[in-house]
Order: sequence, then structure tokens, then C-alpha cells
Amino acid sequence: MLRAFIGRELRARYVGSVLGRIWPFLHPVLILGVYWLIFVRILQTRLGNADWAKIINDMYGAKSADTFHILLLCSGLVPWLITAEFTSRCTNVILEDGGLVKTIAFPSELLPIYLIGAYFTNLLIMIAAVCIFAWGFTPFISPIWWMLPLAMAAHGVFLLGLGYLLATINVFIRDLQQLVPLAMSLWFFLTPIVYVREMLPKEAETWTWIFDWNPMVPLIDVYRWTLIFPEKIRYTVDAASHPVAVPMSEVWRSLGIFSAIAVCVFFVGYRVFMSRRHKFADEICCGAAPDDRRDRD
Repeated sequence: MLRAFIGRELRARYVGSVLGRIWPFLHPVLILGVYWLIFVRILQTRLGNADWAKIINDMYGAKSADTFHILLLCSGLVPWLITAEFTSRCTNVILEDGGLVKTIAFPSELLPIYLIGAYFTNLLIMIAAVCIFAWGFTPFISPIWWMLPLAMAAHGVFLLGLGYLLATINVFIRDLQQLVPLAMSLWFFLTPIVYVREMLPKEAETWTWIFDWNPMVPLIDVYRWTLIFPEKIRYTVDAASHPVAVPMSEVWRSLGIFSAIAVCVFFVGYRVFMSRRHKFADEICCGAAPDDRRDRD
């Protein structure tokens, strides 16, 4: 059943399109290309200071820093895009599949799970695109790529818990589906994806505590470290916005912090979902449009 739902979700996105099954591979790559065009070519943002760029150029040759900047942007965007798309979609999944939810025998807890399967298919495609470019055409190969499945597993647990929570709340408070995209836009700019903390002006240093409470920050870091960071240039920024080398202990620490957050979010989201799912059918019927209710009568 779960496999059938995942296949239905993937087919439904591109039904009737000319390119058909090519779109699941083409769509993620085009999204990364759009962000690269806007933030790298047009806005000309740089993820790092001049000294750090000089170090990379000295190690790997002229203009290597520009190439690495593109990889930094893409490897940060990959987990974020999946998070934003899944969260917005899953918020409304109970209402969208209300006909199934009202069927007594249907396990409604499968709905967020099949969305995870569908969106993580896109995640794998985007990761493959980044890896093919980074590992095939650049010297930026991470020696800890084997940690990537651990990061993806924690990411999936986090999204599933968040999806359960938001989908449940949206059944009772329909305004949530309008607020989530706005919240995700704000969350995007509060996460160092198209910038790093050292790029912030001194006046903004008093707000850096936001990064310490942002669960996406350690996840983005782990994705970057496992995808494109050679060990000799693996770095982050400290509390004073200075570049510092990142030992393996810090990588495990970031993964551990996010994993703990993911388990807590999943526990809360799943408990809320399971404790309220017996009311879903009634709420869906009560929230139906008047014309729909008259048709059923």
C-alpha cells in the first residue's frame, strides 16, 4: 500500500506533461539552477571571507573558491528544499485525502509516511546531482560521505514528526495551511544557507543566538560536511564569527544534537496525531463546503 501511494504521488505531480517521467530528475536540478543563477550570478553572494577563499585557491588552484561556493550553496539548499516542500504539502495531507481518512479501516498515519517516501526520492536525485558534479569534476570530495545516510535518517524522522504535528493542527485550525509557507520563507532566511554567520554585520551579532536554537543549522552543516568538504578545509564559524576547523567530534556532536531534536519532534508529533485521529473524520465533514454537504444529503 505504501509503495502504491508513493508511486501515485510521484506520477500525480507530472501527469499530462510532455516530458513525463523525466521531470522527477529534471525538476530538482532546475531548482538548484535557479538558486545558483539568482544568488551566485546575479546577487553575487559569497559564502566565506576573502582569507578563506585565498586558502582554497592556494590549495586547489585559481577560481576554486568560486566553484566551492556553488557547491556550498547547493549542498545547503538540498535538505532545505525538501524540508520546505514536504512541510507545506504535509500540512494539508489529511484534508486532501479526507475520503480515505473517513474510511474506518484506513490507517491515516500512513499519509505523512508516503509523502516522506516521495520527497526523499527527490532528495536522492538532488544529492546525486551534487555528488556527480562535486566528485566527478572538482577536487572537493568529503571523506565522511558514509555519514550521509545517518543525516538523512535523522532528517526523515524530524520531518515525519513535524508533518504529523502540522497535519493534525491543520484539521482543526485551517488557517495553518496559509501560515506555513510564510513561516518557511522566514525560516529560510534565518538559516545560513545563502550566507554564513561571518557575513553578518557587527550590528547583527546580538541576534546570532537564533542559530543556536535553529534545528536546521546543525543539519545543514552535516549535509555540507558529508557531501563536499575535504577534511583539510572542513570549517565552521565560532560564536565570534571567526572560521574554525571542525574535528570529527564536532561533526558527531552536530549530528547528535539534530538527531535528539528529531526524536523529540517525532515523539510529540506522533503522540498528538494518534490522540486526535479519531476526530479527523468528523472535523473533515464539519469543515466541508455547504454545497458539498447538500450534495451528500
